[in-house]
Amino acid sequence: MSFEDIKSLIMTLDAGDQKRLITEIVPQVWGKACDDPSCACKLKELVDRDIVRPYDETFMGGI
Repeated sequence: MSFEDIKSLIMTLDAGDQKRLITEIVPQVWGKACDDPSCACKLKELVDRDIVRPYDETFMGGI
């Protein structure tokens, strides 16, 4: 199975299974797959976009 096949399958999963993939599978492969700062930077970017920024806008006056 190619990367594109796996990616297509993941994109067709319902939101609950996609969340499980992120919360259960990503942590299991993180140590082997992300051996440079680029993975952590990408994850931080996603977290900032979806959690930190809206929180700041709501509770910290848009910092």
